[in-house]
Amino acid sequence: MTNVEYRGLYVRALNPERCPSPDTDLPMVRLAIDPTSGRPDEPERDLTGLVDGARRWASERQQSFRSALDSPHRASALRCVLGNCAPLALSAGAWLQWLSSAGNAESELTLTLLRIYSSDLGAGYPLADRGSEYRAVLRAHRFKDETPGPRLAASDQVESFSFRLPAVLLAMSRLPDRFRPELVGADLCLRSVGLLPPLAALEPEDVPVPVDTFDLGQARTPNEPLPLDLALAAARTLTDRGDGDRVRHGFRWAAEELALWCDALEQETRLAAHPDYPVWRLIWTRARQASVYHAQFPLEGRPLAEWFADVDAGPSGFLRALARSTLVRPGEPDRSPLLCGLIGDNGPMFRVFTEQEIALLRDWIAHLPQAGSALDADERHRRLRVAQGSWHRSDTEIDAHPARTQTAGDFGRPTARSAYQPLLSRTEPPGLRRFALRYVRRWLARSRFRMAEAERGLPARWDPNNGLRGWLATEHDRHGATWSTGDTPLPSREELVESTLQLAPLILIDGGWLQGYTDYRLASSPAGHFLFQTYWDELGNGIWRQNHPKIYRDLLREMGIELPPTDSEEFAAWSGFDDHSFALPVFWLCIAKFPQTFAPEILGLNLAMELSGVGGSYRDAQVALRHHGFSTQFVDLHNTIDNVSTGHSAWAVDAIDAFLAEQPDLVGQQTTDALWQRIRGGYRSLSPPEGLMARVYGALTAEFGRR
Repeated sequence: MTNVEYRGLYVRALNPERCPSPDTDLPMVRLAIDPTSGRPDEPERDLTGLVDGARRWASERQQSFRSALDSPHRASALRCVLGNCAPLALSAGAWLQWLSSAGNAESELTLTLLRIYSSDLGAGYPLADRGSEYRAVLRAHRFKDETPGPRLAASDQVESFSFRLPAVLLAMSRLPDRFRPELVGADLCLRSVGLLPPLAALEPEDVPVPVDTFDLGQARTPNEPLPLDLALAAARTLTDRGDGDRVRHGFRWAAEELALWCDALEQETRLAAHPDYPVWRLIWTRARQASVYHAQFPLEGRPLAEWFADVDAGPSGFLRALARSTLVRPGEPDRSPLLCGLIGDNGPMFRVFTEQEIALLRDWIAHLPQAGSALDADERHRRLRVAQGSWHRSDTEIDAHPARTQTAGDFGRPTARSAYQPLLSRTEPPGLRRFALRYVRRWLARSRFRMAEAERGLPARWDPNNGLRGWLATEHDRHGATWSTGDTPLPSREELVESTLQLAPLILIDGGWLQGYTDYRLASSPAGHFLFQTYWDELGNGIWRQNHPKIYRDLLREMGIELPPTDSEEFAAWSGFDDHSFALPVFWLCIAKFPQTFAPEILGLNLAMELSGVGGSYRDAQVALRHHGFSTQFVDLHNTIDNVSTGHSAWAVDAIDAFLAEQPDLVGQQTTDALWQRIRGGYRSLSPPEGLMARVYGALTAEFGRR
């Protein structure tokens, strides 16, 4: 497997709506982490020994990078380090993004991992993730390709070997049920190393933020636990469950990948310190295009196009010929025809090079030894030839969308009850995504049936000047007024127990409609960070006793009901549930698989869900539970955290306002209006029309709309 193929895997693994292909991506991952791939045997060590060893190794490698950066041409070497750290640093912690799911939300291990991940994200704040901090570093050094995605993966400023480790980690993160122990082990390794050795070697003036910001083992706020300690606890939990060998293998695999990457990057960094490195990289990246236009220009008896076509031969011959040509006057950039004529304001190559590239050429010419100097050009290039074997033209063309050959299998058209358990997992059996998409389209089409005639709902238009806070306050007042004047009869004990039971498939996946927003990029976006923070709250902020599904399960036990684990087949098949109790939770689970495709609808659904009980039905439930002697903790908790001032309801309208404010107005208000109508449909999807006409409308609209 060549390193360049990991560029494509990296891009594909960034897609929050795509599981790795079993035909292309999964074999790449398995090959990379295969324990029988010929790695040398090493003494078996416990987790503490592995952590200590990784920390010692990181300290030693830091010193070797300090030596590599100690050069008169440090600027080029520094740029090499910063660029090649980008694929990993921009996604720092992202390998944990799918380890939580609706099916394991009550697990203490899941909550521990989510606690680590929320620290990496800077939960509660937009663009506060570790990756955004690193983007600030790249911007300060005027990197153009600063965002994870196709442009970064195709960047000639980043070597292909720098994509291997992050690509495999991100692909593994999309298959958490298959690679959970290995991911936990790899995460522990990265937390143990803490600050990547190349970054640890930087000086304070090299970066606009404290370099310790990028230490994965350190806490980001004063009162939070150390991520390294939490990662070690998670690894020990899995070890106690019998997965110790896989956890340790994941650790050792990540350690070896880091070592190989550091070896390659240190070599590249030392090359970058050579005075000819920047201009050679410029030639190297432009050679393919330049060879088309320079067939008639001779350079030492050869057409310049041939020099460009033969760029893989290395830099020495080409640069020496260019330095001796009439285009260049060594040591005198202002008198060199290359700068003053060809690429000048009136030259035939005006604007072919950027200002930064012109500065590189100017600096190169300025440092060329003049005839008779202590180090002449031949000696300079003799030194360069020593390392010439490492100079090569890496192919940066990537395939972000490989052909999919795996089409067999169909999830069919199951009932909501039978679909519930498979949907709880992030892993997708064949055909599940098609089923989910069909289910969502029908549900949303039904939600839009006669929407203009609905008694209550979101306003017909979104007001960009005032947002939704005013509407939210009015709705809250209406809820309160309805409750205070109403005379809701108390249910009997049997009715209360039955209704609580039938809500279990829904409440035990509390926040399930938002699990798509655990994706690294979405979870820290201006709108998405509100949704992740809500999801994080629903699961108890990593604290098991505050976990909402756990609290609801405790309430059921008070009522004498002991349910199987939520993600088990026995749960969905439990005879006490009615079939219709699975319809809405299955919609939640289906729409959560498409956090980008159905972003407007999820925003609307989220607002409806968070506002649904505040000030009204939660208080009804509180009265009923207290009357029959049951705990009111669950409804008390939601009535406070969902509040319209600083709670989930407020975050929900803020998320919508932030989302719409980000949208470009391409044709007046049409873009925003169209998205707003989709948000309104999402809001109504919490309780869509139930009649026959609505269901027929939903089925037909979804089917013909798809076609």
